[in-house]
Amino acid sequence: MIVALVEHFFNDEGRVAFSGWIQAIGEAASRFPGFADIRQMTKIDEPERCFFLLSFESPEQMRTWVDSDERLDLLNQLAPFRLKAQEATRWIAGEPW
Repeated sequence: MIVALVEHFFNDEGRVAFSGWIQAIGEAASRFPGFADIRQMTKIDEPERCFFLLSFESPEQMRTWVDSDERLDLLNQLAPFRLKAQEATRWIAGEPW
């Protein structure tokens, strides 16, 4: 399993739209092989920050999503509200205990 923790940097309008946009990301990503999960994450001490976790079964399957036109189209929807490029860290996740 590969998990990406992604942070987007939006102005106020983008932050308001973020939750609905994450739903659209999840709906699109779920149509790709290996999709496992997407979750909006909220930092308790910084709730204005825009994070989500995205999981795929393999790095190759996540790469297919990352390189897709569908993802690019969704990124472009909130581009007018972006303050700077998103940042992501990718993790290989072990089996649950």
